[in-house]
Amino acid sequence: MPACPICSEWLETVRQREGLFYLCPICNGRALTIPQVRRVLGDRLATKLLRLMKLSRRASERSCPFCAGRMRVISAAEPSLELDACQACSVVWFDAPTYEALPEGSVETTASLALQATEIVAEIRLKELKEREKEREEEERDKKKRKKRRAGTSTIDPLV
Repeated sequence: MPACPICSEWLETVRQREGLFYLCPICNGRALTIPQVRRVLGDRLATKLLRLMKLSRRASERSCPFCAGRMRVISAAEPSLELDACQACSVVWFDAPTYEALPEGSVETTASLALQATEIVAEIRLKELKEREKEREEEERDKKKRKKRRAGTSTIDPLV
């Protein structure tokens, strides 16, 4: 049975619509697997945590609730998080305040990620179009100025 890495109490298995997580009845911390993080908190956060788990070299003071191996500290800037995770078990430990501070309803599906990508591409294209239009306007102004200069010099007859 998994034990809490903070208070060593046995973790309770909690079933919810999105799947299972493991809750400490004393400190209210919880262990979530990466697939569970994906279902509850979204693809983007799950992918970020998985990548950070692979890159982290900083050892945690806490042991994994499942394999009892030393977890690693993972830090994310957006959202601002510092968590303990076990790469071998694909488990992330959330203390109660950290988990409760995460935004609810921020689940992002792969479809919403595709929509975000489309939106980003559209914004880039719009910016490019605006820049091209600005360049065209500047070219038109320059042409008018040159035309005025030419017209001004050709009307003056030095022989008169």
